[in-house]
Amino acid sequence: MSNSIYVLEKKLLTSDRDRFFNCIIDFFFILMMIFIFTLLVVIIGNIFQLDVYRMWLEIMTALGVFGTYLSFAMFYYLVFESFFGRTIGKIITGSVVANENGLKPSFGVICIRTLCRLIPFDALSFLGKSERMWHDSISKTYVVEKKELEKDMEIFYSLNLIGVNDAN
Repeated sequence: MSNSIYVLEKKLLTSDRDRFFNCIIDFFFILMMIFIFTLLVVIIGNIFQLDVYRMWLEIMTALGVFGTYLSFAMFYYLVFESFFGRTIGKIITGSVVANENGLKPSFGVICIRTLCRLIPFDALSFLGKSERMWHDSISKTYVVEKKELEKDMEIFYSLNLIGVNDAN
């Protein structure tokens, strides 16, 4: 049996255009999440006669627009990428987060990836030569085309089986 380990190739990386669309789509879904959460706070407050909307408003005021968005964004990226390996933006564009072996990263790696999004100007890091953003390179993750990754891994592992004797 072969002990070869699959390693991602640069050709599988998602294009800058798709990364941009991922960002825009995720931005709108995060805004929708804030709106829906606020709506639920109002509805629950009215049903149970609680003054939770005032408390929620105070929290949002203390955090500010940017802080509120950032809080929801961190939650959004952490939940979606740790459970599904992709956000809604990545699902729509056909991308997935993977480690260097093409596998879904561990929860700890996703936590690092999510925290690295707090680095100022992380969004501008795609302008560099590495074709990866800082939250990708620091967490040692890659955003790749899902179908292409699956095809490439299938070819790799099927070629690895050539010459292996059947034990049956």
